[in-house]
Amino acid sequence: MRSQTSTRSKFASAPLFRVAELGLSHGAISARVQRGELHRIHRGVYSLVPRGALTQEARWLAALMAAGEGAVLSHLAAAALWRATRWPPAVVDITVPRYRRSFDDVRVHQCRNLDPRDVTVHRGIPVTTVARMCVDLTERLIAEELTNVIHEAAFRRRLVLRELRETMARANGRRRLGVLEEALALWQQGSAGIKSRLERAFFALVVAAGLPKPVPNVHVEGIEVDAFWPGTHVVAELDGPNHTRPASVRADGSRDAVLRAAGYTVLRFSEHELDARPGEVVARVISTLPGCPASSP
Repeated sequence: MRSQTSTRSKFASAPLFRVAELGLSHGAISARVQRGELHRIHRGVYSLVPRGALTQEARWLAALMAAGEGAVLSHLAAAALWRATRWPPAVVDITVPRYRRSFDDVRVHQCRNLDPRDVTVHRGIPVTTVARMCVDLTERLIAEELTNVIHEAAFRRRLVLRELRETMARANGRRRLGVLEEALALWQQGSAGIKSRLERAFFALVVAAGLPKPVPNVHVEGIEVDAFWPGTHVVAELDGPNHTRPASVRADGSRDAVLRAAGYTVLRFSEHELDARPGEVVARVISTLPGCPASSP
Protein backbone atom coordinates (compact mmCIF):
# COMPACT_ATOMS: atom_id res chain seq x y z
CA MET A 1 0.00 0.00 0.00
CA ARG A 2 2.89 2.35 0.77
CA SER A 3 6.00 2.83 -1.31
CA GLN A 4 9.16 1.10 -0.15
CA THR A 5 11.11 4.29 -0.86
CA SER A 6 11.21 7.27 1.46
CA THR A 7 7.71 8.42 2.37
CA ARG A 8 7.08 12.05 1.52
CA SER A 9 3.85 13.59 2.72
CA LYS A 10 2.72 16.88 1.21
CA PHE A 11 1.86 17.81 4.81
CA ALA A 12 5.33 17.09 6.22
CA SER A 13 8.09 19.66 6.17
CA ALA A 14 10.67 16.92 5.46
CA PRO A 15 10.73 13.28 4.35
CA LEU A 16 10.41 10.38 6.75
CA PHE A 17 12.86 7.53 6.42
CA ARG A 18 13.02 3.93 7.52
CA VAL A 19 16.46 2.83 8.70
CA ALA A 20 16.84 0.47 5.75
CA GLU A 21 16.18 3.31 3.32
CA LEU A 22 19.01 5.46 4.68
CA GLY A 23 21.74 3.06 3.57
CA LEU A 24 23.81 3.96 6.65
CA SER A 25 25.31 1.94 9.45
CA HIS A 26 23.85 2.27 12.93
CA GLY A 27 26.97 4.16 13.95
CA ALA A 28 26.56 6.65 11.11
CA ILE A 29 22.90 7.14 11.98
CA SER A 30 23.76 7.72 15.65
CA ALA A 31 26.39 10.29 14.68
CA ARG A 32 23.88 12.19 12.54
CA VAL A 33 21.34 12.10 15.35
CA GLN A 34 23.91 13.53 17.77
CA ARG A 35 24.71 16.32 15.30
CA GLY A 36 21.00 17.10 14.83
CA GLU A 37 21.01 16.11 11.16
CA LEU A 38 18.55 13.25 11.77
CA HIS A 39 15.77 12.98 14.33
CA ARG A 40 14.37 9.71 15.68
CA ILE A 41 10.58 9.71 15.49
CA HIS A 42 9.98 6.05 16.33
CA ARG A 43 12.25 3.03 16.43
CA GLY A 44 13.53 2.61 12.89
CA VAL A 45 11.89 5.80 11.60
CA TYR A 46 13.76 9.10 11.26
CA SER A 47 13.12 12.59 9.94
CA LEU A 48 15.21 15.55 8.85
CA VAL A 49 13.28 17.78 11.25
CA PRO A 50 12.46 17.34 14.97
CA ARG A 51 9.31 15.51 15.95
CA GLY A 52 7.74 18.72 17.23
CA ALA A 53 8.12 20.33 13.80
CA LEU A 54 6.24 17.56 11.98
CA THR A 55 2.62 18.08 11.06
CA GLN A 56 -0.04 15.82 12.52
CA GLU A 57 -0.31 14.01 9.20
CA ALA A 58 3.44 13.36 9.15
CA ARG A 59 3.32 11.99 12.71
CA TRP A 60 0.53 9.63 11.66
CA LEU A 61 2.59 8.45 8.70
CA ALA A 62 5.61 7.91 10.93
CA ALA A 63 3.54 5.71 13.25
CA LEU A 64 2.33 3.64 10.30
CA MET A 65 5.87 3.26 8.96
CA ALA A 66 7.10 2.10 12.37
CA ALA A 67 4.27 -0.43 12.66
CA GLY A 68 5.11 -2.09 9.36
CA GLU A 69 3.31 -3.26 6.25
CA GLY A 70 -0.47 -3.37 6.44
CA ALA A 71 -0.83 -0.83 9.27
CA VAL A 72 -3.68 1.66 8.90
CA LEU A 73 -4.85 4.63 10.92
CA SER A 74 -7.97 3.73 12.91
CA HIS A 75 -10.31 4.54 15.81
CA LEU A 76 -10.00 8.10 17.17
CA ALA A 77 -7.02 8.92 14.94
CA ALA A 78 -9.09 7.93 11.90
CA ALA A 79 -11.91 10.14 13.17
CA ALA A 80 -9.46 13.03 13.37
CA LEU A 81 -8.21 12.42 9.83
CA TRP A 82 -11.81 12.24 8.55
CA ARG A 83 -12.57 15.43 10.56
CA ALA A 84 -15.35 13.60 12.36
CA THR A 85 -14.32 14.42 15.93
CA ARG A 86 -14.04 17.65 17.90
CA TRP A 87 -11.32 16.35 20.23
CA PRO A 88 -7.73 15.83 19.03
CA PRO A 89 -6.76 12.30 20.10
CA ALA A 90 -4.09 12.05 22.79
CA VAL A 91 -2.57 8.97 21.15
CA VAL A 92 -2.29 7.63 17.62
CA ASP A 93 -4.58 4.65 17.04
CA ILE A 94 -3.48 2.20 14.35
CA THR A 95 -4.68 -1.26 13.35
CA VAL A 96 -2.20 -3.91 12.23
CA PRO A 97 -2.66 -7.39 10.71
CA ARG A 98 -0.34 -9.14 13.19
CA TYR A 99 0.48 -8.79 16.86
CA ARG A 100 2.55 -5.81 17.87
CA ARG A 101 2.82 -4.01 21.18
CA SER A 102 1.83 -0.38 21.50
CA PHE A 103 4.83 1.95 21.39
CA ASP A 104 5.65 5.57 22.20
CA ASP A 105 2.34 7.46 21.83
CA VAL A 106 0.92 4.86 19.44
CA ARG A 107 -1.92 2.56 20.54
CA VAL A 108 -1.92 -0.62 18.45
CA HIS A 109 -5.02 -2.69 17.70
CA GLN A 110 -4.72 -6.08 16.03
CA CYS A 111 -7.08 -7.37 13.34
CA ARG A 112 -5.85 -10.39 11.42
CA ASN A 113 -8.61 -10.28 8.83
CA LEU A 114 -9.35 -6.62 8.21
CA ASP A 115 -11.56 -6.65 5.12
CA PRO A 116 -10.05 -4.73 2.16
CA ARG A 117 -13.43 -2.98 1.81
CA ASP A 118 -12.84 -1.42 5.23
CA VAL A 119 -9.56 0.25 4.24
CA THR A 120 -8.87 3.23 2.01
CA VAL A 121 -6.35 6.05 1.56
CA HIS A 122 -7.31 9.61 2.51
CA ARG A 123 -4.98 12.59 2.12
CA GLY A 124 -2.21 10.13 1.33
CA ILE A 125 -2.65 8.17 4.57
CA PRO A 126 -3.87 4.53 4.80
CA VAL A 127 -6.93 4.61 7.05
CA THR A 128 -10.06 2.67 7.89
CA THR A 129 -13.21 3.79 6.11
CA VAL A 130 -15.72 6.01 7.92
CA ALA A 131 -18.01 3.00 8.31
CA ARG A 132 -15.30 0.81 9.85
CA MET A 133 -14.20 3.72 12.03
CA CYS A 134 -17.73 3.94 13.49
CA VAL A 135 -17.69 0.21 14.26
CA ASP A 136 -14.26 0.45 15.90
CA LEU A 137 -15.25 3.45 18.01
CA THR A 138 -17.88 1.40 19.82
CA GLU A 139 -14.88 0.16 21.83
CA ARG A 140 -14.05 3.68 23.05
CA LEU A 141 -17.15 5.87 23.08
CA ILE A 142 -20.60 5.89 24.60
CA ALA A 143 -23.53 6.14 22.22
CA GLU A 144 -24.01 9.90 22.67
CA GLU A 145 -20.34 10.57 21.86
CA LEU A 146 -20.48 8.29 18.84
CA THR A 147 -23.61 10.15 17.71
CA ASN A 148 -21.49 13.27 17.33
CA VAL A 149 -18.93 11.38 15.22
CA ILE A 150 -21.77 10.20 12.97
CA HIS A 151 -23.18 13.74 12.85
CA GLU A 152 -19.83 15.25 11.85
CA ALA A 153 -19.19 12.57 9.22
CA ALA A 154 -22.67 13.05 7.76
CA PHE A 155 -22.19 16.84 7.74
CA ARG A 156 -19.07 16.35 5.62
CA ARG A 157 -20.99 13.92 3.37
CA ARG A 158 -18.73 11.04 4.29
CA LEU A 159 -21.34 8.80 5.86
CA VAL A 160 -23.15 6.29 3.63
CA LEU A 161 -25.73 4.36 5.64
CA ARG A 162 -25.74 1.40 3.27
CA GLU A 163 -21.97 1.02 3.63
CA LEU A 164 -22.25 1.38 7.40
CA ARG A 165 -24.87 -1.37 7.59
CA GLU A 166 -22.75 -3.64 5.39
CA THR A 167 -19.71 -3.03 7.57
CA MET A 168 -21.74 -3.75 10.70
CA ALA A 169 -22.90 -7.02 9.16
CA ARG A 170 -19.29 -8.02 8.45
CA ALA A 171 -18.44 -7.17 12.06
CA ASN A 172 -21.12 -9.51 13.41
CA GLY A 173 -19.98 -10.72 16.80
CA ARG A 174 -18.52 -7.44 18.00
CA ARG A 175 -19.84 -7.10 21.53
CA ARG A 176 -20.73 -3.40 21.46
CA LEU A 177 -22.49 -3.02 18.13
CA GLY A 178 -25.57 -2.05 20.16
CA VAL A 179 -23.76 1.20 21.01
CA LEU A 180 -23.63 2.01 17.29
CA GLU A 181 -27.30 1.12 16.86
CA GLU A 182 -28.18 3.48 19.71
CA ALA A 183 -25.99 6.23 18.27
CA LEU A 184 -27.63 5.86 14.85
CA ALA A 185 -31.10 6.02 16.42
CA LEU A 186 -30.17 9.23 18.26
CA TRP A 187 -28.77 10.79 15.09
CA GLN A 188 -31.87 9.85 13.13
CA GLN A 189 -33.94 11.57 15.84
CA GLY A 190 -32.03 14.75 15.06
CA SER A 191 -29.41 14.62 17.80
CA ALA A 192 -25.93 15.94 17.08
CA GLY A 193 -24.55 14.04 20.07
CA ILE A 194 -22.26 15.27 22.82
CA LYS A 195 -20.13 18.14 21.58
CA SER A 196 -18.14 19.37 24.58
CA ARG A 197 -16.44 18.42 27.82
CA LEU A 198 -19.16 20.27 29.73
CA GLU A 199 -21.90 18.27 28.04
CA ARG A 200 -20.01 15.06 28.68
CA ALA A 201 -19.68 15.93 32.39
CA PHE A 202 -23.39 16.76 32.70
CA PHE A 203 -24.44 13.60 30.93
CA ALA A 204 -22.20 11.45 33.14
CA LEU A 205 -23.62 13.15 36.24
CA VAL A 206 -27.22 12.48 35.19
CA VAL A 207 -26.52 8.84 34.33
CA ALA A 208 -24.61 8.27 37.59
CA ALA A 209 -27.62 9.60 39.51
CA GLY A 210 -29.84 7.02 37.83
CA LEU A 211 -31.95 9.64 36.07
CA PRO A 212 -33.46 9.27 32.59
CA LYS A 213 -30.94 10.04 29.87
CA PRO A 214 -31.61 13.22 27.92
CA VAL A 215 -31.07 13.53 24.18
CA PRO A 216 -28.05 15.79 23.58
CA ASN A 217 -28.05 18.67 21.11
CA VAL A 218 -31.44 18.29 19.51
CA HIS A 219 -33.80 20.95 18.14
CA VAL A 220 -36.79 21.97 20.26
CA GLU A 221 -39.08 24.68 18.90
CA GLY A 222 -36.46 25.36 16.23
CA ILE A 223 -33.70 25.89 18.83
CA GLU A 224 -30.84 23.46 19.38
CA VAL A 225 -30.70 22.76 23.11
CA ASP A 226 -27.88 21.03 24.94
CA ALA A 227 -30.14 18.39 26.53
CA PHE A 228 -33.81 17.47 26.20
CA TRP A 229 -35.81 14.78 27.95
CA PRO A 230 -38.29 13.32 25.41
CA GLY A 231 -41.82 13.03 26.72
CA THR A 232 -41.31 16.05 28.98
CA HIS A 233 -41.11 19.80 28.57
CA VAL A 234 -37.71 20.03 30.26
CA VAL A 235 -34.48 21.15 28.62
CA ALA A 236 -31.05 21.87 30.08
CA GLU A 237 -28.49 24.37 28.85
CA LEU A 238 -24.85 24.20 29.90
CA ASP A 239 -22.97 27.47 30.06
CA GLY A 240 -19.23 27.62 29.55
CA PRO A 241 -17.13 30.77 30.13
CA ASN A 242 -18.27 32.38 26.86
CA HIS A 243 -21.84 32.54 28.14
CA THR A 244 -20.89 35.32 30.61
CA ARG A 245 -20.38 37.83 27.78
CA PRO A 246 -23.17 40.43 27.53
CA ALA A 247 -24.08 39.41 23.96
CA SER A 248 -24.25 35.76 24.96
CA VAL A 249 -26.38 36.54 28.00
CA ARG A 250 -28.85 38.43 25.80
CA ALA A 251 -28.92 35.63 23.20
CA ASP A 252 -29.46 33.00 25.90
CA GLY A 253 -32.28 35.07 27.40
CA SER A 254 -34.01 35.35 24.03
CA ARG A 255 -33.73 31.58 23.43
CA ASP A 256 -35.06 30.82 26.89
CA ALA A 257 -37.99 33.17 26.39
CA VAL A 258 -39.03 31.34 23.21
CA LEU A 259 -38.86 27.97 24.94
CA ARG A 260 -40.70 29.12 28.05
CA ALA A 261 -43.43 30.71 25.94
CA ALA A 262 -43.90 27.27 24.34
CA GLY A 263 -44.31 25.70 27.79
CA TYR A 264 -40.79 24.39 28.41
CA THR A 265 -38.83 24.56 31.64
CA VAL A 266 -35.25 25.65 30.97
CA LEU A 267 -32.56 24.59 33.42
CA ARG A 268 -29.25 26.43 33.11
CA PHE A 269 -26.06 25.16 34.70
CA SER A 270 -22.68 26.87 34.68
CA GLU A 271 -19.36 25.09 34.38
CA HIS A 272 -18.63 26.08 37.99
CA GLU A 273 -21.86 24.50 39.23
CA LEU A 274 -21.10 21.23 37.47
CA ASP A 275 -17.56 21.12 38.85
CA ALA A 276 -18.15 22.43 42.38
CA ARG A 277 -21.79 21.63 43.23
CA PRO A 278 -22.82 18.50 41.29
CA GLY A 279 -25.25 17.45 44.02
CA GLU A 280 -27.21 20.67 43.61
CA VAL A 281 -27.33 20.15 39.85
CA VAL A 282 -28.77 16.66 40.30
CA ALA A 283 -31.29 17.94 42.87
CA ARG A 284 -32.57 20.59 40.45
CA VAL A 285 -32.99 18.04 37.67
CA ILE A 286 -34.82 15.66 40.02
CA SER A 287 -37.15 18.40 41.24
CA THR A 288 -38.02 19.36 37.67
CA LEU A 289 -38.34 16.08 35.79
CA PRO A 290 -41.84 14.56 35.98
CA GLY A 291 -41.94 11.25 37.83
CA CYS A 292 -38.65 11.74 39.67
CA PRO A 293 -38.57 11.69 43.48
CA ALA A 294 -38.45 15.20 44.91
CA SER A 295 -35.17 14.68 46.70
CA SER A 296 -31.59 14.19 45.63
CA PRO A 297 -29.92 10.78 46.01
